[in-house]
Amino acid sequence: MLKRFILFTFLSFFFAIPTKAAAQVTVPLRTVSQSPNLQATDSASSSAQLASESGSLASPSAAVEQKIQEKKDQDITETGGKQKSVLAAYLDQHPIGKLSWNNPLQHLIRRAIENGLPANIIVLMMLFPFIASVIAISRHIVGLKGFGIYIPAVLSVAFVSTGIIPGTVVFLAVLLSAIYARKVVKLLKLPLLPRTAMLLWGVSLSILGLLVLASFLDISSIVSLNIFPILIIILLTENFMESQLFKSQKEAISIAFETLMIAIFCAFIISWDLIQQFVILRPEISLLVVAILNLVIGRYTGLRILEYLRFQAITKDEE
Repeated sequence: MLKRFILFTFLSFFFAIPTKAAAQVTVPLRTVSQSPNLQATDSASSSAQLASESGSLASPSAAVEQKIQEKKDQDITETGGKQKSVLAAYLDQHPIGKLSWNNPLQHLIRRAIENGLPANIIVLMMLFPFIASVIAISRHIVGLKGFGIYIPAVLSVAFVSTGIIPGTVVFLAVLLSAIYARKVVKLLKLPLLPRTAMLLWGVSLSILGLLVLASFLDISSIVSLNIFPILIIILLTENFMESQLFKSQKEAISIAFETLMIAIFCAFIISWDLIQQFVILRPEISLLVVAILNLVIGRYTGLRILEYLRFQAITKDEE
């Protein structure tokens, strides 16, 4: 009898455990299933919270996008801006005659624009040799130094895209960060290629900090910069570092600033509407002028202007 009682008690306790567990699980499920309004309220509140967060992020993004679009409309380097339409409209306002010996390139350019080639790209390709000639004059005749010809020419196009003042700010930020990053990386005693990569790492981090700071200070001219001109300016770090290998840091900084001056002057030339209209309306004359200009520059064998000013006292004593 006692054994039957113990067996009955054990079986009752054994089957009671899953029953209680099922009751504990099913009660909340029944409660949730009986409150669809609560689920709808929670989903609605979460959706409203997400919408408010996305709205708070979308409003400044929309403002920045509007500023970027306005900048693109005035930028000759952008194929999606209105500048290409302005140049194409200028060609429509000045029709040319029939095909002859002195206007084949004009007909070719107009036909290419009709086929979809942006007019601003044609203008930049026509102006780039002229800009290179101006840089050659500044170095061969005036006596300014710089990082070759291509670097100031490309930098001037980057300044046209960014704007003179924002581009100069980024250039100076790159220059300062490269100077301090070089001092830090020099302590690591790395080979040339890893050292250059670490320098670019430090410069990129500094420019990222500048862009973030500009976003907090609401400096739209820097926030709306395109990535490619920024990368072009950052890549000048390698030329600046190479110049310090063979020259002093003071001379390297002087060359960098003279490169900046040349690039700013060339950027003004590229941005000049009269120059843009002339090269697209008279491409044959433009190319001929550039060729003659380079021939004249190559024939010059006298003192550079800065050298003449530097040795002016000596020349006066000889006289």
